[in-house]
Amino acid sequence: MATLLGNETLGTIVRLKENGVPQEFYVAKHGYPTDGNGRTLLVRRYIYDTRQWHTSNVNAYASCALDSWFNNTYYNLLDADIRAQIAAVAIPYTPGNGNNSVTTLSRKVFALSVTELGRTASWANVEGSALSIASTLQIAYNSSGSAVVQWTRSPDTGSTYYACYLVTSGYVYHYGGCTGTYGARPAFTLPSSLSVSDDGSVTVNTAPVINYSGGSALGDKTEGFTLNYSVSDADGDAVTVTEKLDNVVQRTFAPALGETQQFQAVLPANFQTILNGNHTITIEATDGKAAAAPVNVTFSKEVHSASITLFTPLAADDMPTAIRLSITGDIPDDAVWTAEVCNNAYDTSPTWENIKPAIQSGYNFVFSNKTKTAENWGINFRIEVTRGPSNTGGYIYAIEGGFQ
Repeated sequence: MATLLGNETLGTIVRLKENGVPQEFYVAKHGYPTDGNGRTLLVRRYIYDTRQWHTSNVNAYASCALDSWFNNTYYNLLDADIRAQIAAVAIPYTPGNGNNSVTTLSRKVFALSVTELGRTASWANVEGSALSIASTLQIAYNSSGSAVVQWTRSPDTGSTYYACYLVTSGYVYHYGGCTGTYGARPAFTLPSSLSVSDDGSVTVNTAPVINYSGGSALGDKTEGFTLNYSVSDADGDAVTVTEKLDNVVQRTFAPALGETQQFQAVLPANFQTILNGNHTITIEATDGKAAAAPVNVTFSKEVHSASITLFTPLAADDMPTAIRLSITGDIPDDAVWTAEVCNNAYDTSPTWENIKPAIQSGYNFVFSNKTKTAENWGINFRIEVTRGPSNTGGYIYAIEGGFQ
């Protein structure tokens, strides 16, 4: 199962492609160069190759050949999506060439310092702090598994022509000019929020997108409505969608990507349970690694009465003689409401009879009507409710019953 780069244990090996070929990198520090900055330091497991620190014996790191190669040739070997995530960070460094004051240098790719590799020397400034995996990094190897000398970014503070390096035993030395050819070991940072797949590959996750083309302010609504949207994910990841009304979760589900969805809480079947006033619809989506930009839509419900009847009457084989109805919901005590039924619902002018007392008492209601003008007998009801003086809202969730 994929994890976040920021959750990987220090010293874990992850993989990135150079020129399309996977290469191994150590997870060296979370929060580099400063704690809490949301970036993770990666250091190549093996040196890339051997090369000069500088083309001349001048130990100024900011203008040296190694730094130029790191931030140009090497940087462009990485996949474009990874390059886009590598940010320039302020690394502690000594300018060199006679300037031995520790300051910072903004770089995307860089060599580690003597200090970061857990070594100290009288001729090397303290630049940063020792990495917790420094002992793992002190001896560098090539891809064949042979120990090699590796460059650091630290200049020799006692000269203008030496730069510091760690020998195959892991100790720091500084003799020899900057034109020596030693191991180039790149380091850089990536967002800690990137994903690491089961095989260790670091991937740039694309957040899902909620596709909604309607307005953000729908105005007054007096009846249920449809709000359509769909969700897409460029990586094809499974997405979890959460629908909220006034910040209360109404539904959480995994949609089929690209298929039209309907916000459930405002559909006609559910709209009656929403109280009058201003409301906010929120749609959220996440693939577990990144969240989509949420969709927020406002509307105002202004409904003070309701009328409910069957669109198609219930057909009866013979004359219905009795019926029983029950109403599930919340009708305020001072609401004005009526309940009527008929057994000749297919007539042009059905005979409506008052069933309200029977509903309130829980009794069967016996029809008085025994005639029809239509070919068939049929049952229907109509319930009408209007707010009372208190203006207290209510709703009807279900109407149930049976007839004989």
